[in-house]
Amino acid sequence: MRNGLFSARACYILHGMLVMIHVVLVIFYARHWEHHVTFSFTPTNNDFWPVVLSASLQAFYTDLIQIYTAVLLFLTQQLAISRTLVRRLKLTAIHDISGAWAGLGSALSSVWRQTDIPASCWTTSAVATYLASITVLHVTSSTLLQFQTFNTSITTSVPTTLGWLDDSSYGSFANLGLVTPSLPVVNHLTGLVSAGLANITLYDTLKTNAIAGNATVNATTVTSHCGLIPNVTYSANTSTAIVPFGPNSFRMLNASTLWPDQIHIVPWVEYEDPYNEVMELNGVYLMVSTLLEVEPSVQDEVAINMTWAIPGVVTPYVIQVYFVQCSLSANTTDGMVDMQTNSLLSSTSISQTSTQWEMNQFEWSNTSWQAQIGSALATPDSSSGIIFGGTPSQITELSVADEYIMSLVGLNLTDEYSQFLYDDARPISNFTLRPDELEFAVARAAAQLIWIAGQLGTSNGGIELGNGTAYVNEEFIALRLNINLLPLAFATSASVIMLGLALHLTRALDASHDIQAAIPNIGVLQLLWLGHRSASINEVLEDVQHPTEANLRRAGMIDVCLTKTMSDEEELGGPTNGLSW
Repeated sequence: MRNGLFSARACYILHGMLVMIHVVLVIFYARHWEHHVTFSFTPTNNDFWPVVLSASLQAFYTDLIQIYTAVLLFLTQQLAISRTLVRRLKLTAIHDISGAWAGLGSALSSVWRQTDIPASCWTTSAVATYLASITVLHVTSSTLLQFQTFNTSITTSVPTTLGWLDDSSYGSFANLGLVTPSLPVVNHLTGLVSAGLANITLYDTLKTNAIAGNATVNATTVTSHCGLIPNVTYSANTSTAIVPFGPNSFRMLNASTLWPDQIHIVPWVEYEDPYNEVMELNGVYLMVSTLLEVEPSVQDEVAINMTWAIPGVVTPYVIQVYFVQCSLSANTTDGMVDMQTNSLLSSTSISQTSTQWEMNQFEWSNTSWQAQIGSALATPDSSSGIIFGGTPSQITELSVADEYIMSLVGLNLTDEYSQFLYDDARPISNFTLRPDELEFAVARAAAQLIWIAGQLGTSNGGIELGNGTAYVNEEFIALRLNINLLPLAFATSASVIMLGLALHLTRALDASHDIQAAIPNIGVLQLLWLGHRSASINEVLEDVQHPTEANLRRAGMIDVCLTKTMSDEEELGGPTNGLSW
């Protein structure tokens, strides 16, 4: 009796633990706590470890479930058969129930026999359901827990080469004018060669590509704002223009007559104020001979009439020229760079938003880089070889920087020169220039000039780029534990069903524990023993002429109770056995 009580307690505790295990797994799935179990590995073994760890986990969990359910089946089967034998049931019912515990196939066969002679429909169905639930646990155990791969990242620091320097780095020793003729080359470079430059943005570049992922770097976007300079006085005899540089300051600049639809960067020098402080002009000054959409009310203030004499034409052509100041500014934000290609993936977009021409707001420059860029772009050179000749006051040679700025806004200096020489072209403007086009062109030329200077270094007339540090989101593949919902749902349902059926089949709520079966099971040996001890069973079975399954089951529809009463005398040493049929 004590062994039976221990087995019953062990059976119920193990079934309850199985339910609790699956409830805990449901909670883990709902909170995704299982994802905290991770394993990282390098790309060299990313095909090996996922297979090994997943296979090991599945094998361990599957074997554990099989061993666990084997213990449950042993305890439940023994208790259920023992409780069946002590009840008054039909002999056929005892036969069907005992046979059902042989396996799921036998259980289904016992359920099917109930359609012919119903002896124990509910109990055999319960046994079949219990065994089917064990099968569900076996099937789901291989897929319930798995290791899955996922992309993750960690933040590390890597050395960089700066793309934008402090203003103090643009010293007077840097003669950026020598770099200006190289501007057109940048447009022919590929992304790998022009790392550090993206349109009008300069960004830090990484010194290593051994890490996969993206790096956060400083990205400096160069912008420009262009305004018309009013009240410029032009002298055709001397080819000079007196330009106001502030409320009470003027400067005389060389201003040869331009051919229509041209842009010319005007050279300038430093200006010394009354307090003997050297001030620098902010940005780039240009002469523009294209059409501009200017308000008629201010047209006379900003437009300068220049003449171009054509041999054989009595009346010279009048060309309207505008003086424009384009200030420069820089805005530094965080940008994302691909570690493998050093290309800029994203940065804060800053567009040139001017939609109409405005009067220039004159200002001096407080930063050296703006003055350096303006001086470099205005450096005269004769490398273009394009000279528009006429009278002495009309001889104008545009620089490479002039030609490059024109190309960025959509003007082709080479075509204009060809028409001037061979097509007998007339000096008439046909191109309308918008302020945002000129602003973008000046900003792009400035950004490219700084980038080229950094690539050349101080030994070649450029600037020395410094070193910095960037933070990299290093991407790699890792493994994490994952619970699959569908197998978990089936396994949880199966464990709950098994607990309920175990309580039902073993008669957990039956308070009589002092009754035990005279035989522990129904087998061949037990049947021979019963036949030897019971004359009534022998008589019933002797009447069966053909021992088919159906005939034997029909003959066994008699009530039997195979019990052994544990009296007080038995506990003291005197057994009293009893069988009833």
